[in-house]
Amino acid sequence: MRSGCGAWLVAMLALAACGKGPPEATAPAEQGASSKAKADTAPGEVVARYQGRQLTTDQVRQEMERLPAPSRAYVTAPERKRQFVENLILNDLLFDEGKKAGYDRDPEIERQVNDLRKRLVVQRVMRQYQTPPEVTDDQARAYYDENPTLYSTTQIHASHILVKDEDTAKQILAELKEHPEKFADIAKEKSTDTGSAQKGGDLGTFGQGRMVPEFERVAFALQPGQLSDVVKTQYGYHIIMVSERKEGERKPFDSVKEQIKATLRNKQLQDQMQGHFDALKRDAGLTLDEAALARITPPAGGPPVPAGGH
Repeated sequence: MRSGCGAWLVAMLALAACGKGPPEATAPAEQGASSKAKADTAPGEVVARYQGRQLTTDQVRQEMERLPAPSRAYVTAPERKRQFVENLILNDLLFDEGKKAGYDRDPEIERQVNDLRKRLVVQRVMRQYQTPPEVTDDQARAYYDENPTLYSTTQIHASHILVKDEDTAKQILAELKEHPEKFADIAKEKSTDTGSAQKGGDLGTFGQGRMVPEFERVAFALQPGQLSDVVKTQYGYHIIMVSERKEGERKPFDSVKEQIKATLRNKQLQDQMQGHFDALKRDAGLTLDEAALARITPPAGGPPVPAGGH
């Protein structure tokens, strides 16, 4: 039983201590430890010595704080606490062993470390663009009034064709205006939403709140047999056709106010991020060689992942 727990703790430490070097002789200032823990053991008290190094109580607490909450609860038992400390030391000893074998200079490990560093830096940068904007009651009311077909119990039966670029969508729309009966065939052939494409673009019958707001705003304004113009969403460019419509009653503003505010906040966040992304690409002088891009063949893999077009 103990060996199983030990293996589990080693795995936890390997995840929690990603990028952690050997313990220093002097621990950094303790962060987040409770006053009770401070009273139980003096700050910086040495709990273990090995190979000329010291592991202090501060360092052990810091490593425990990096564990998920259920794992922190798990190591409160004395035997598990001992195993946790032993595994901290084993991590260092195994790291030393790996360094002797030259693994710390392995190009693949270096690549993974650099990839992780890049992802963490990008995540940190992205946080500054994820502060939700304030949406007032007046803004929510204006949106409610400007979209009289939304926020009702109306049900529609709709189909769509989704493609990645606007020019293709416009070409398909022009063809459908001449031959609307070809909608299902074109959806099967060209739609990147593979789930609905197999059914001729059919999305079934649905009410409001299932699709993204840009899609719903257009779809619920259509009458049976009517084609939409090209509709842009985060998934690409859609052409929507409604085949059936069952009218319902409009929901009172107060009952949907918070839903509208959430919609407007998300839209403003998306616009804010997209605006910054566009500015970054523009300032970088980004250009793409479409011919070279077309010649790139992705490595063979599994079945294609659905585009998630709705």
